[in-house]
Amino acid sequence: MIAKDGYIFIIPAFFFAILFWYFRLYIPFTFFLLLTLAFLFFFRNPSRKIPELKTGEVLSPADGKIIEIVNTEHGKRLSIFLAIYNVHVFRAPIGGKLSTVKLVKGKFHPAYKLEASTENERVKMVIDGESRMEFDVIAGVAARRIKAWKKEGTKVEAGELLGIVMFGSRTDIYIPENFELYVKVGDKVKGGLSKIGRFK
Repeated sequence: MIAKDGYIFIIPAFFFAILFWYFRLYIPFTFFLLLTLAFLFFFRNPSRKIPELKTGEVLSPADGKIIEIVNTEHGKRLSIFLAIYNVHVFRAPIGGKLSTVKLVKGKFHPAYKLEASTENERVKMVIDGESRMEFDVIAGVAARRIKAWKKEGTKVEAGELLGIVMFGSRTDIYIPENFELYVKVGDKVKGGLSKIGRFK
């Protein structure tokens, strides 16, 4: 399955591959064929069976590697770095009402750097369910487009698709003190599959 936002990249690349094949220009044909395959890989949107959740459990909203768990004035911030090869759709960590979907303009530091959490362009989301979960989908150097598929006020289920971020990024999840973490720095997680913890 391919994320719908990928077709604006896939179709032109494939068109040029066919065009250069027709004219027997094999070097540009090979380039655009490989580019088509790269876009197909990047924009993949694999079907996932959402696991059963116990009361208060929270799913990872994104694929990637946990690079930070730090204290903030409002609790902890857990940061997931998405490499270029990770799946780049993002999902609802809990079920509830999507009360905030807000684009915050900013810079484009590399997503793995500390300042990316506070200075980079992002889409801020808040879900109000049995608990309240706030998270930011953050653009990096290459990822300069974040597309939210859901609007404010929409009710979502845990693990439901919310959007896509293109070409490498970071996702920050803000968790309160009354939260038991199941994960640690260095762990790899998958959006909609991995449980990152639970509200006590």
